[in-house]
Amino acid sequence: MRVFSKQFNLMHSLFQHPRSNRIYEFHSLFSIFQQRKVLVLNLGIIFCFFLFSIQSLAQSSSDTDYKWSVDKVAELPEPFTNGAVSLSSVGFETYIYVFGGVDSSLSSSGIHRRCYKVNITNPGDVKRLQDLPDTLGRIALSASRIKNKIYIVGGYYVFPDGSEKSSNLVHEFDILGDTFTSKNIVLPVPIDDHVQDVWRDSLLYIINGWYDSTNVRRTQIYNPVSNNWSIGTPYNSTMIPTFGASGGINGDFIYIQGGARSDRNAFPSISAYYKGTINPNFPSQISWQTKTSNDSVTSYRSAIVFDGSENPAIIGGCRRSYNYNARDYSTGALLKPLERSIVLDNSITTYDDPELLFQDKNIKIPMDIRDWGIQRDISFVLSSNSSNYSITYLAGGILENGKVSTQILSITPNFPSIIKKVETISETTFFPIPTNNIVEVSYSSFSSSKIKIFNSSGQVVEELNQTEPEFTFDMTNFKSGVYFYVDPVNQISKKLIKK
Repeated sequence: MRVFSKQFNLMHSLFQHPRSNRIYEFHSLFSIFQQRKVLVLNLGIIFCFFLFSIQSLAQSSSDTDYKWSVDKVAELPEPFTNGAVSLSSVGFETYIYVFGGVDSSLSSSGIHRRCYKVNITNPGDVKRLQDLPDTLGRIALSASRIKNKIYIVGGYYVFPDGSEKSSNLVHEFDILGDTFTSKNIVLPVPIDDHVQDVWRDSLLYIINGWYDSTNVRRTQIYNPVSNNWSIGTPYNSTMIPTFGASGGINGDFIYIQGGARSDRNAFPSISAYYKGTINPNFPSQISWQTKTSNDSVTSYRSAIVFDGSENPAIIGGCRRSYNYNARDYSTGALLKPLERSIVLDNSITTYDDPELLFQDKNIKIPMDIRDWGIQRDISFVLSSNSSNYSITYLAGGILENGKVSTQILSITPNFPSIIKKVETISETTFFPIPTNNIVEVSYSSFSSSKIKIFNSSGQVVEELNQTEPEFTFDMTNFKSGVYFYVDPVNQISKKLIKK
């Protein structure tokens, strides 16, 4: 049973979040549940490389049994979850930024303002940034980059008496100067645990989320050039606003799945799947539609990523909603991550077999994926085929037994037709992968070619003029990270990992 009592605090002039004010008839020992909803998702950052959207290799709906590879690319300087995560590339370097969140204690006292910049091209390069320009730490905030600025939006405070308050603050961070600007940006409606993404590197969309005492049905759009807000088309009356949903923008389309609804006695996670179409001539106009969903596939604080056929996929997260201490809102049980991927098209297909999700069983995707960083639309040419991929980075998050992660992960979907082309038709082998130095390459059929090695920013770091079907190349001087081998003549592409 849950009580929705409004509690006024003279010191803070705020409402206690209903999500925190609950009574458990059979779980009275869990007084910790008087805190608030779980906004744990700073896991920030799926390195979800969406390897290759090859135009000429369009795939049928039956050819969607992806196998995801998960790679650790760097370490955070401390355990991190439920904060904001973003990404930028400067020259040949790619950086992950984390802002605020909660530490390994998963307690209100562990909520902080600390911020870091991690070079994932050179993983040992970590910089402590200026703290969030606020008086208190926040969780359930989100970050998105537009051009050379990162916008850190909303979140909520937890006060010593257990009361909570959604924030109306938006901070602008300059990635060139590594500093917060003095620009004054205030949300029209305070928000936390919302869906947030950028349209065409120009407008910031902030959709739904939680405001003090309930979920809100609102789309707030920020234009950093004019420093003005506009209101976008909200969900219609048949759609369910949630907190902790997975969502993102791909092209002119918004995809949102799952999250937790506001019920009188609980915060059940849902499986609803919605698609919004942005009118490019009037970007505040959004045409919403409900997509077919599978009621058995509920999702809470998962990451959403996109493949070349524009089918969104949901990665990781948890089936049930939980508070920021990783405990189930309804039962108080400590929850664990759900290791699965869901591909969304007109229906939802779920893959619960971990073999389809992981290549490295020693690396686990956490839950509490509140935010992530995406490197979009990196392109190169494989002969006449234009190839694009996006890299999504996950930072931190919550693992089994409530352990807060320090890992930055990359997740790469391998498309069956490309895997078949590289490994079966050509029978080309690369050994060893991952590598510390020398890579041996062997082709069964080969024509002389100029081979290019790209880094994760899409920049050429080495060219190989090869005339023989068997050769080696040296990655000793490469920085640790992920690279792409592209042979346009023999139509071969391969992801390489330098330890």
